[in-house]
Amino acid sequence: MSRGKSIFLLILTGVIIAIAAVACFCSFEIPGSIKDYNSVMSLIGQGIDLKGGYYVVLTPQDTSESNENVIEEAQTILRTRLDKKGYTEAVITVQDTTKIRVEIPDIDNDDEVLELIGSTGTLTFRDSAGTTYLTGDDITSSYVGYEDGEYVVIMNFTEKGVSKFSEATATVYASSDKVLYIYLGDDLISSPQVNGQITSQSAKIEGSFTYETAESLAAIIDSGRLPIEYEVSEQRSISARLGETALSKSLMAGAIGLLIIFLIMILYYRGMGIAADIALVIYTILFVIFLAIVPGVQLTLPGIAGILLSIGMAVDANIVIFERIKREFANGKTFASAVETGFKRAIITVIDANVTTILASVVLYFLTTGAIKGFAITLLIGVVISMLTSIFITRWYLKLISALSNKKDKFFNLKREELENA
Repeated sequence: MSRGKSIFLLILTGVIIAIAAVACFCSFEIPGSIKDYNSVMSLIGQGIDLKGGYYVVLTPQDTSESNENVIEEAQTILRTRLDKKGYTEAVITVQDTTKIRVEIPDIDNDDEVLELIGSTGTLTFRDSAGTTYLTGDDITSSYVGYEDGEYVVIMNFTEKGVSKFSEATATVYASSDKVLYIYLGDDLISSPQVNGQITSQSAKIEGSFTYETAESLAAIIDSGRLPIEYEVSEQRSISARLGETALSKSLMAGAIGLLIIFLIMILYYRGMGIAADIALVIYTILFVIFLAIVPGVQLTLPGIAGILLSIGMAVDANIVIFERIKREFANGKTFASAVETGFKRAIITVIDANVTTILASVVLYFLTTGAIKGFAITLLIGVVISMLTSIFITRWYLKLISALSNKKDKFFNLKREELENA
């Protein structure tokens, strides 16, 4: 590649990176507009330890029925409901041996969450006369679907549930109001109109649903009922445990750490360090974008720890590659050949280390809850992005930067083996 083309591409990509960095990290007023621009960073949800949230305490109405197995089952059902709604960072704990405390970070609608958590009792399908035809035990699953431009809730039935639902829809369709009432305990959660007898394995509930309302209804139906009756004995919004400045201080510490890494990489690897630093900047921008767009991600202090660990792995991958390049050059290869061979031989080590971390992150994500799950997902996203930037972006920038100097050994701090021995 010619020197002029390399300079042009470096300037062009530098401008693009600068624009992306401003979009990710800067919020500002738009001249001539009543709306302000909010950075991509501001779209990332924050955990309860950074931004506060909402908590609910559920107290059993009959404490004699409350035991360890019952409480554990109730916690599992609540976790299913909250995970389906996207509150993966919610914390569910036992309070005073029989009560269940649920803490949810950064929520927009207190009433919706309260309805999701506080819905207790048996799920039943009734007609206008109050006759019960089937219960939640007759449903195998419930989820959100999208048909003809509208969100619907789809229910799948057991074998017995199919015949029970067929009888229910036939009876309700012949009634005057043609409405099937779905209750959870004594609370009406849906009242769809029946358009005819349904004999299939599944059925759908139509209505003016948004995705959120359809998801809430599906989560309640799918998760079943809590094993005993609970009542909401306490509910309150809570402030951030670590103060409003916790996130900004953590970000400042991360920025200082990155700056130190940038300087060390340039001082030790020179031209290769510059390529690695540019790749790390791109990595940081991509990381912020992914954290903002991936559903269910909320930033917590354990999540920040996952970010910092993935940054360390990104730097480590570059160091492994650069040391391999230096070794190949020392053994007599040209710079271009050393880069080609260095990447080829180091890539196996880099992939092996990253895949191991990816597998560990996946296991943590599926087997844990709350803050540990937040750590797992940020680490997973970070490691995948860091591996790709180290292998592809760093290599491309090495090719661009190498065209800027004719003295590759000095520019990239490379030495031949015989010179070192002498």
